[in-house]
Amino acid sequence: MHALLFVVAGLVLYILSYRFYAKFLSEKIWQLDPNRQTPAYKYEDDFEFVPTDTPVVAGHHFTSIAGAAPIVGPVVAAIWGWAPALLWIIFGTIFLGAVHDLGALVASLRHEGRGIADFLKDLLGKRAMQLMYVVVFFLLVLVSAVFVHVIAVLASNFPAAVYSVWIEIPLAIFIGLLIRYKWKVNLYVAAIIAVVIMYAVILLGVRYPFQLDYKTWVYILLAYMFIAARLPVWLLVQPRDFINGIQLVIALAFATVGIVALAATGGGQLTAPALRAAPPGAPPIWPFVMVTIACGAISGWHSIVGSGTTPKQLKNERDAKFIGYGSMLGEGYLAIIALLTAVVGLGVVGYNDFYGAWGKAAWPAIWAQGGSTFLIPLGIPAVVGAAFFAVVAKSFAMTTLDSAMRFTRIAFAESTVTFGLPKFLRDKTISLIPGAVVIFLLANSGYGMILWPLFGASNQILAAIALLAAATFLMTLRRPTIHYIIPFVIMIITSMTAMAYEIFTRYIPNGMWLLIIIGSAVFVCGLGVVVIALQTWHSKKAELTISKDV
Repeated sequence: MHALLFVVAGLVLYILSYRFYAKFLSEKIWQLDPNRQTPAYKYEDDFEFVPTDTPVVAGHHFTSIAGAAPIVGPVVAAIWGWAPALLWIIFGTIFLGAVHDLGALVASLRHEGRGIADFLKDLLGKRAMQLMYVVVFFLLVLVSAVFVHVIAVLASNFPAAVYSVWIEIPLAIFIGLLIRYKWKVNLYVAAIIAVVIMYAVILLGVRYPFQLDYKTWVYILLAYMFIAARLPVWLLVQPRDFINGIQLVIALAFATVGIVALAATGGGQLTAPALRAAPPGAPPIWPFVMVTIACGAISGWHSIVGSGTTPKQLKNERDAKFIGYGSMLGEGYLAIIALLTAVVGLGVVGYNDFYGAWGKAAWPAIWAQGGSTFLIPLGIPAVVGAAFFAVVAKSFAMTTLDSAMRFTRIAFAESTVTFGLPKFLRDKTISLIPGAVVIFLLANSGYGMILWPLFGASNQILAAIALLAAATFLMTLRRPTIHYIIPFVIMIITSMTAMAYEIFTRYIPNGMWLLIIIGSAVFVCGLGVVVIALQTWHSKKAELTISKDV
């Protein structure tokens, strides 16, 4: 089997799903209305609620949901072979992930752009909302801690990529000012110039690498994310994500053309087995292939983005189809490319070295070295290609930091209302502190990638709850719910099983008390929300039946 078949199968199935299934969900199930006023206009405040052109919102949403997770997850999951990973990425994206993302975004748009934990009160009551805030908070700090680790590893292992990633910050701020003050400059041209500058600086990094140790990068990143979360959304987050959206399109285009060129020269054959049911030291293939791939197929993190910054910027409700469903398809394709770097790009020797046993898969090296193989037929030297792929991964991970810390602040500020906490805690600076403290503890715990399964399980518990919330909302609208109920059942069983396995087989035997506390809290609170939801579902369905009969 050839790598090109992965690309063709993924693209064809994703295009067909957008053409037919996304259209069905948007028009028949959610009934998107271009004339309905969006929260961005209704609550415009020049800080969070900012009506923004669709391409900019799409870039922000796409890069915020993507981050480095659809790179890390598929690369690590390749230990179970290419077949289970590929099938889950493609079909999980189409029937679960993209459906989830569209539902979370539309539900938030119909609830004043509020966060998923906040508007859950309208659907399931105050107690469910309080439990949901616990799940959301811990997921956010896990996302932040995991990506601080990911970026610190990339920066310390690939110093040639440092300049390109950090020069993007002033470039993004400049473009943010262009947008804000409506200077007569073509936005696409400005963003493409920014990307060209970033890529040109790779050559500087290759010649004069900027080297700092892992621990120093952790502290720099913690400080950066605190500052970035305090800035208005239009100044850094929006333009940075727009630049990265263009960067990702370029990166995927280069990788795709490279794979085609590789095929033309007789290369690109699969070097990994189709299935490895029990690799040495690895957890069970189910549920962990799904949990490990995480954002590459479905992610509760996306419900936070889709109910966090994105609905506060959307000008037209109808764009939810392109931004919600379409962006997830783009992330799925990124996950396919990431999988190929491991099962094709490394070669037989490289795959055997990295995947001989669980825990040996150093994903930054696999992504960069495996990806550089696809660029060699295009005349790009391996060292430059590796730096290019490292820049892509680090840039997207940085956008996750920008968004995760901001969402942590928003979620904590919103939760102070429901928990009756003092009003001063909603201050835009003070509300950053609780999340920052927990992130600091996790980032300095030394757990590193041990956090990934905990993040994955928490992430998909939240995804299951978001699917159930969307189904409940549809039920109140008297519309079909089956498209959300089936994915909910799949994800709640998968994610709860994974969380219980991690707690009882890894965390408790090894005395990992911080992880035991977080994992148990997410499990219990998630289960509590599901129980409340099922009770509410039963009562509301009875009410709707009675009103229909009357």
